[in-house]
Amino acid sequence: MSLLLSSAPAAPRRRPVRSPRTAPAASRHHSSMLRGVEALLVLLKAHRSLGITQLAAALQLSKSTTHDLAAALSTLGFVDQHPTTRRYAVSPEIFRFLHLVSTEYGPNSAVKPLLRTEARRLKATLVITALCRESTYALCASGADADTFLLGDNGPAYTSACGKVLVAQLPESEWPRFAPKPDDRTGSPYSNLDPARFYAELRAARVNGHACNLRERDPALCSVAAPICVGEAPWTRAIGLALPYSEWVVRDREELAATAKRVAAEIARLLVG
Repeated sequence: MSLLLSSAPAAPRRRPVRSPRTAPAASRHHSSMLRGVEALLVLLKAHRSLGITQLAAALQLSKSTTHDLAAALSTLGFVDQHPTTRRYAVSPEIFRFLHLVSTEYGPNSAVKPLLRTEARRLKATLVITALCRESTYALCASGADADTFLLGDNGPAYTSACGKVLVAQLPESEWPRFAPKPDDRTGSPYSNLDPARFYAELRAARVNGHACNLRERDPALCSVAAPICVGEAPWTRAIGLALPYSEWVVRDREELAATAKRVAAEIARLLVG
């Protein structure tokens, strides 16, 4: 922030008068929202129901505050309270919200018929992935290796074909932010942890318009990805074609790359049309 200076002495600033309820109210709502999400995460990771005392201890909050959070989550349909034990657990109704996310977020509703048709025709799994900060997130998918467990799948961009092709668009000065770090731990022994090799892959992706992932996210799968060019670059979404390693080694890589670009172009037309 720059400061404007003058030769005359500045008059003392008076702090603006505001209602005592304004800022604290916004702060309270912000804090309540965060704590509500934290409570939901605790219940999800517990894999069992929890009483108010246990939940309060995990959140490091008072029982009364925790009870209010649990009541709010119950009202939203995200949490159920057992009528006998009075313990709280995540409600199956939360999947109604997740279904809304999966069908209405971004391009999902528009591309569902195309993804399903192409997955059957290509005998491959198609995944639309978004780049967010330094990670990639699966938004929707169709195919033999796509099920409800894939939704929201995430990990470092350098372990994803979609992540590589999206990072490749960015200025090279930003690439180190996405590169593997010495203490990184991944879910596959095939993950590339060499920054120099990662940069080489990005340069190739920038030239070729596609990137590959050779068992780097999932040891059983390989994929090729192309960006979905909607709006102005840098684009944040890509389509990946994933195949089991046993099928990947016998398929034509250039043909797969061309297919990824074709499907990406079709998705782009759907989204702008």
